[in-house]
Amino acid sequence: MKFLQLFVFFCVAASISCRGLREEFSWTRINYQWPRGRSGSPPADTISFAGNTNANQRTSPRTTPRSRPTRVRTSTASPSANDVPYIYQNNIPMGANVWNNKLFITVPRRRPGVPSTLNYVLVNGTQRQNVPLIPYPDWDTNTLGGSGTKLVSVYRVAVDSCDRLWFVDTGLIETPGDPQQVQPPALIIMDLTSNRVVQRHEFNSSLLRPATNLASVTVDISNDECNNAFGYIPDLGGFGLIVYSLRENRAWRVNHNYFFPEPTSGEFSIGGHEFQWNDGVFSVALSDVKSDGYKDVYFHSMAGFNLYRVSTRIFKNDTVATRSYHGRDFEIVGNRGELSQTSSSDLHAPRGVLFLGLVNQNALGCWRIGSPLRDISIVQKDDRKMIYPSDVKVRRDNVIVLTNTMPVFLYGTLDYDTVNFRVWVEAVDTAVMGTKCASSKSGTKY
Repeated sequence: MKFLQLFVFFCVAASISCRGLREEFSWTRINYQWPRGRSGSPPADTISFAGNTNANQRTSPRTTPRSRPTRVRTSTASPSANDVPYIYQNNIPMGANVWNNKLFITVPRRRPGVPSTLNYVLVNGTQRQNVPLIPYPDWDTNTLGGSGTKLVSVYRVAVDSCDRLWFVDTGLIETPGDPQQVQPPALIIMDLTSNRVVQRHEFNSSLLRPATNLASVTVDISNDECNNAFGYIPDLGGFGLIVYSLRENRAWRVNHNYFFPEPTSGEFSIGGHEFQWNDGVFSVALSDVKSDGYKDVYFHSMAGFNLYRVSTRIFKNDTVATRSYHGRDFEIVGNRGELSQTSSSDLHAPRGVLFLGLVNQNALGCWRIGSPLRDISIVQKDDRKMIYPSDVKVRRDNVIVLTNTMPVFLYGTLDYDTVNFRVWVEAVDTAVMGTKCASSKSGTKY
């Protein structure tokens, strides 16, 4: 986090206005720190699209609730890395998070030609534009083919207080019209100090649905009990949520109507393209520990205006979590208003500030827990540079946002000679200066 600390110092020393976010890293196109013997610029004739695949296919990547999901071909052997060339047009970063001097960047295999799905760049380097991604933990783990379990497709990662990296590997290569399930979906936990996998949990098929899409995980640890951690995994396509207990190495599925998309909230207009999406519960954020020893879980559907809440007391008890009728377990916090569709969100628990990736506004918003939802403030908005905030993370006292222009990739054509992908960072206190979120729990300004 050194780059964040240095910037906060500079703002104070120079007495300048630093409200909002700072663009820390940017890419026109994604490239990699290639293993010895491979060039980062393949011959022109290798930059091709297999079969009928179009990197900018104008069909929606989502299936509607009533439609039949595309048939998934199950692989009996992982494809060879030589069979899938590096196609820079298909490498779209989706997630970002920080641990020590590593900024993790994920590139899910939504199209052919993605050589590595889990990567990082060093934050203490001098380069900030078009920094080559370094596969994590190494090239072999990210290269499909050969022996052993590989990393196939990772959307977003979580870093916990015990120096571990949590993520779901969907195991799916999402080639349009011919998706290929290379490995079963699995939750993976890595020790960041040793770069080794400490747990790999493949989900029982009973927890999955035909349209299941597990694109994020939120980690719940209380009282520094590292072995008693829980992972909350939204199923944005199957409209449910999977709870994983590390102590028990067991998972269960929670079902509720609030996990579904809201039918009048699926209209999007982003980057000059209008379309409909039907993503359900997209991300969850955790409050501080309450007086009863549990936390509140704040969640929302991507296609939705409402914000919801439920106690972790419900999720942690598999008997209670899986019952068919929940009574008053789940609450509606309120309606955020028009154009408030949100991708990722995360909560700075000490300040009680929820950050929201407002995709229909090309903005990062914030809301202070306990205040009216009409008090959502805009932390930063830019209709050119902040198109589609795909990931929002709070890491200690800093907020990190990745924007990736994805709707233009899906429905139009990206210009790979201009900046398309950005990582924004800022200290929480600085980011919310001048907004309605700039109040502590005691009500004093800071």
